[in-house]
Amino acid sequence: MSIDPDREPVRVNKILGKQASIGPVPANQVLPWLAIIVLSYLIFEGVFGLGWFVVLGVSLWLVVSWWLLVGKDPDNYINRFRKRRGRNWIIGGALYVSPLLSRRERQRLKQRKR
Repeated sequence: MSIDPDREPVRVNKILGKQASIGPVPANQVLPWLAIIVLSYLIFEGVFGLGWFVVLGVSLWLVVSWWLLVGKDPDNYINRFRKRRGRNWIIGGALYVSPLLSRRERQRLKQRKR
């Protein structure tokens, strides 16, 4: 009896395409949480000497706030603050000219638009 490869069911890994996690915590949250806890310790215990209870409370508050803010994918939130490519942006058909540019540079960009 030969096995027909076209009719044989294909086995697929059930976790294929899912996000890695450590229990209910997404794996991509571990490093930001660790950074929050370390900074809380350095500031509230190292600098101010307020004790472990304050460090624990502040760390917990900041970790929960971070998790609620970014959800399961912190990259979607963090990428909003990344500088976009190019210098000239168009908003609603009008060229955006940064007020931080020199006056001569702004005039050149406005003239080029016309």
